[in-house]
This record gives sequence, C-alpha cells and structure tokens, in this order.
Amino acid sequence: MKRSAKAVSSGAALMVAVSLLSGCSGNGNDSSGNHKSANQGTNANAAATDGNYVPEKDLNLKVWYTWADTAPTKGPTEDVVSPEIKKITKVNFTQKDIIVNNGVTGLERLNMYLATGDLPHVIYAQRSSSEDIIKKLVEADKVWNLDDYLAKYAPNVLKRVTKDAWDSTKIGGKIYGIPSDVPANTTNAPELKGSMFEKNASGNGAWQLVVRDDILKAYDPSAKTVAELGDALKKNGKLTYDDMKVNMKTPDDLMDFLQKSKDMNMKTVNGKDVVPLDMWTQGWWIGPWSQAWGFAGGSGGPVWDDEKNSLYWAPATADYKNYLKWLHTAYQNKLMDQETFTMSDDQRTSKLNNGQYAVTHFWQDISALNDTLKKSGEKFQYRLIQAPANPIADSPQYDFQDPRGGNFIMISKSVPEDELKQILNWIDFQYSEEGELLMAWGPESAGLWEEKDGKRKFKDPALDQNALLGTQTDKDLAFYGLSGGNLNQIDLGRLIYTHETIRGYKSVYETPKNVDNPYGEEWNAITQATVRPIKMDLTGMFINQVPEWGKLTGEDGVIGCMKNEWAKAIVADNDANFEKYYEAGMKRLKDLGLDKAIADLTTLITDYQASIGK
Repeated sequence: MKRSAKAVSSGAALMVAVSLLSGCSGNGNDSSGNHKSANQGTNANAAATDGNYVPEKDLNLKVWYTWADTAPTKGPTEDVVSPEIKKITKVNFTQKDIIVNNGVTGLERLNMYLATGDLPHVIYAQRSSSEDIIKKLVEADKVWNLDDYLAKYAPNVLKRVTKDAWDSTKIGGKIYGIPSDVPANTTNAPELKGSMFEKNASGNGAWQLVVRDDILKAYDPSAKTVAELGDALKKNGKLTYDDMKVNMKTPDDLMDFLQKSKDMNMKTVNGKDVVPLDMWTQGWWIGPWSQAWGFAGGSGGPVWDDEKNSLYWAPATADYKNYLKWLHTAYQNKLMDQETFTMSDDQRTSKLNNGQYAVTHFWQDISALNDTLKKSGEKFQYRLIQAPANPIADSPQYDFQDPRGGNFIMISKSVPEDELKQILNWIDFQYSEEGELLMAWGPESAGLWEEKDGKRKFKDPALDQNALLGTQTDKDLAFYGLSGGNLNQIDLGRLIYTHETIRGYKSVYETPKNVDNPYGEEWNAITQATVRPIKMDLTGMFINQVPEWGKLTGEDGVIGCMKNEWAKAIVADNDANFEKYYEAGMKRLKDLGLDKAIADLTTLITDYQASIGK
C-alpha cells in the first residue's frame, strides 16, 4: 500500500488519506516572518527593512543529538535545499556537524562538555529520554532563556508552536527550548488558512466507519453511494460534509443499522451471508473500535484532563464498560462476526475482499479494497461515514499531543548573543511559509518544477507521483533533500522535521479527483468537518516515573484484558458471565497497581502544575 506523502496518521499507522493540500499561495496571512523569498530570487544579503533581522556573517553550527549513539551516514544525493537555506540564513549545518554520544550515555557526554566548558551551539534533546540532561543544563545556566528573543527573531516559531506546548515545556516558567514534533492547529492558530488549515484539520483526524454503500442506501435512502459521491465530486470539484451525511449519530443508531442489515438477508457473490460488523482480529480491535465508539486519545494510554485537573484512562471507566457491553450485545444478537476471536487475519481479509461485512473500519486501504471488488464484478463499494459516538461524559475529547515525547531544541550559552539571534532566525526560516515552500519544492534555480497559471508541479512525472502518492522512483523527494521524503531516517543537516506542518507535500495545485473511487475526497470532507482541538497531554512528562503504567498499558495489562478476559466477556452467553469476565479483567489491572499508578501520576502532575503556577 502506497501512502500519500501528505497523509497524516491520526493515532493509527494504517490510516490512509490519499489526498493533497490545496494552494498555500492563497493564504492571505503573511507568515513569512523576517525572511525574503528564496523562490523569487531575492538577494538574501539585502539590507534590513522595517526592523527585520538580516544575518551578517557566516556561522558553522555544531549540533549535539543527545539521544543518538551513532551519526547518520546516508543523505540526499543532490540536496537542492540546504544550500539555499545557508544562502538565506548564512548558517551552515550538514550531517558532518552532527555530534552523537559514541558509546557513552547522554549524561556522561554532558559531563564532559561541562568539564571543558565547550558545549556545541545547539542541543537537540528528546524529552522522553533526556529530561535529566535538560534539567542539568538549565540548572547550570548553560542554555539561553529564549523569552526575550522569540518574538523578534523567531516569530514563526512563536506562532506555530501552540500555547499549550509552550506552557507545558517551560522550566521554572521560562522558555529554554523549542518543543518540536508538535503540530499547530486551527484552534490555537485560527489565522491558519488554505493549505495550512487543511493540513492541520486532517491531522486531527475523525472517528470514522466504513460501510457497504448498497446496504447504507437501503437503510438510509438519503445517503449517497460511492458512485453518487463521484458524481458530486465531478460536478462540484470537491465533496462537502453535506455530501457525506448519513442518518446515524449514536451507537444505538449503529446497532439499529447492524440489526436491519442482518434482517436484509443479503448474500455475497460467493453465496455467504453478509455479516453486519467486522471487528478485526487478534486483539487489535481495541484501537479502531474504541475510537469509533467515542473514546478520543484515552483508549490506550492515560491522559491528563486539563479542564478537570484529573487523570483519565478510558479502560478504567464506567463508560468503557458500557462500550464492552455494547459489543457483547452485538455478539449475542449475531450482529458481530462470530469468528472474530478465532479466525486468522488472512481469513478476515478474504471475507472483506468478498464484501462480506456491512461495516468495517478505516485502519486499512479502502481504495485497494474497492478496486478488488470492482475487479470481482461487484456493483457495491465501501464508503466512509462519520462514526456514531456517544459524548463520553468523563473523556477529554481532544487530539492529544505529548509535549515531551518529541524533541526539544536548546541553544547553548557557548554562543554569544549575536549568534543566538542568527540561530533562531535559521530555525524560524524553517517554520515559515516561505521556508516550507522551499523545502517542499526546492528553489526555482534547481529546475525541478514549473508553474503555469499559478499552479506548480514537478517536471519529472515520476517525481510528481512520488510526491503525490508515494510511488517509488529512483530520483524521489529524498534524493533531492525535499520534505515529504524519508527525511527522519536520513537526518539531514537541517531541522526541517521539527514540526508537523512541513512533513507534507505543499502543493500549489490539487490532485486530479478520482471520481470512480473518491475515497480520498471522502476522507477530506469528513476530517475537515470534525476537527478536534489539540491539547498537550501532561502524562508524557512523568509516566516513566510510575513503573506500573508500563505494565498497565502493555501485554500484561489492557492488551491482555482485550485478548483474554474482555474478549470472553464479549462472547459470554449471558449478562452474568459478561460481568464475571469484565470484573476479572479489572482485577488483572488492579493487581498490576492501577489505583497506585493513577494516584502517583496524579501527584506528579499536580505538583508540577503548582510549581509553574497553574
């Protein structure tokens, strides 16, 4: 399965959204900050105007990756981007300038630096593994406090990183580093428009189900089939949320749909009975189905509800028991595949390819499934619907981001103030709209793209398809050092993967619409209409200090419950046995220290909040 370079995972690596961002040139917001346009051939050495910062000298950086033991060895073959960044910012940073630990721990490497007083310019730390390093650098006054510099020298960084991310990563109430791998979003950055809105909207995801369109049409005549969605797409150039609407809002509605689809007594082409509900197999149903039922973020790990100042872990709540009871009812009424907990993944896939399920989930390649059904001569297709979901009273309904699960960029005091400003300007360029365009397309001088009537595309059709759909080619995005390629593995000599919004392919035109199989447009229509605000989840800062959580969220804990006690509860022959097996699962969790884990993590978070005045 080829993934779009633009597609963003919403808590699931298998979610596919083959769709493209529309033109960023239409963004009316001036987000280029202090930088002159590289794509327009502007002189990078031009004098400052209106107080804009312009670098005056060349600066060769050294950057310490605190978590890395060995340096990357592979880079782009023809990097067309890094020389342009250097030209504009006068900062030179290549792979040879990456410093790693080479067999010692990060803390041991730090002690060596403190002994010599010669720290590298930039310290690039992982909050999940380098908290002791960060703390020691701040306590020793070896890194710059950035509070007085961001607004002037890194306005794009200041704007694009969410307020919650800044607040959650302050140390003593002050900013000592830039939290990365944290997306901006339309809630915290309402000025985002055009491609930026679409990127962040789809990034937040939505609860979705996938249904057979012929059964859906029989249940709800107002619902559009895939062919009708294709007609609407062809006519209007896009799908709207109204095109996607169906009369199914709650789990009770979904149960009604499952029952009525069973009562239709429909058969597949091979004569098999259509099964209303596909649950997937081998325990993995915990993810797609708990989210579809309404649990956002909290279905796997614990999260901090910042509004209620309390810890939330979905599997430990009464709401989750109700969810399991709903599944139990579906199984008892033969609305769920009766072989869910015994069949192999291959057996399930065979059923799916025959259209044997009325409802499945979106953690799979639905476009490929529809192509398979077409080749088999089937007239129906699978389409997306917004998943019916109860509003979970105790569940924070957010897209959670861990401010300390990603990376943290600090600037050491081994550099003087003028170099601090230049380094911030260098990072800021990579957060700017102009910088993103450069990193997505390369400079005009590289000759990789052409623009006609305000629309840009790569000249090489193979490169264009690689950028759009992830199609393999020898000279791909990574070959030229463009964003959207396999840059995380390459570790280029720039920090371009430090925030989410540049990971996609920033096209200034739309992909041709696939009216025969408009699944990607269905995805866009739903995800952009169901944006969840992003919240910083404070549990990531402290969860490693509570060892019980490792077991509770792993195979011994909730995954074990799903595959054993709670699977038995779902298939139990009566309600009494459901209760017995449900309580057995809860006993498993309590025996692993659930109550202590919740109390200890709550204490750590509340103490931290008190320390920063929250």
